[in-house]
Amino acid sequence: MQFSQGNENNFMFDDVDYFYRANIIKGQLYFPITTLKSVEVSLIVQPQIQFIKHQLYNEQFVRPEEDNYIEKRQRYTQLKNLSITAIEFGIEAKQQLFKNLSIFFQAGLGLSYVDTATERLAKGFTFLENGNLGLDLQLNQKTSIQFFGGLGHVSNLDFQLPNSGYTIFNTGFGFQYSLK
Repeated sequence: MQFSQGNENNFMFDDVDYFYRANIIKGQLYFPITTLKSVEVSLIVQPQIQFIKHQLYNEQFVRPEEDNYIEKRQRYTQLKNLSITAIEFGIEAKQQLFKNLSIFFQAGLGLSYVDTATERLAKGFTFLENGNLGLDLQLNQKTSIQFFGGLGHVSNLDFQLPNSGYTIFNTGFGFQYSLK
């Protein structure tokens, strides 16, 4: 299980046109694939839900060429709550550094559904991509905790308009318990 928070206003991204903050909860099911030169490689299936607060600050982002642009400017400049429900498939590579400490990299791609339209993303089907780099501290044979940072992106690959999407930097922690 992972918990993370991210936003568009950080040392990597700082878009003054809008506010976007995501609180993310992910379940994680690990399926070991192989070990390559002491690097453990696993497939991860990650059902998740993201709770988001969003507000457009720059109403000029909605152009006069758009249908009902005045109404859209009024609607999109209001603070709103939206959510994304997703299933993400990822790969994790983990290298042991010390007896109980490992470094890991996770990369994932998923299918998702966003429940509210914004000026940057249409309501409905979307894709998400994530990459995390972190540390895993083994507490005992079955339990470990993780601390990580990473990048996340949501867009719909131009299946619908608008499709400017969102890119965030996130930080978080996780708990793992081995069932075997």
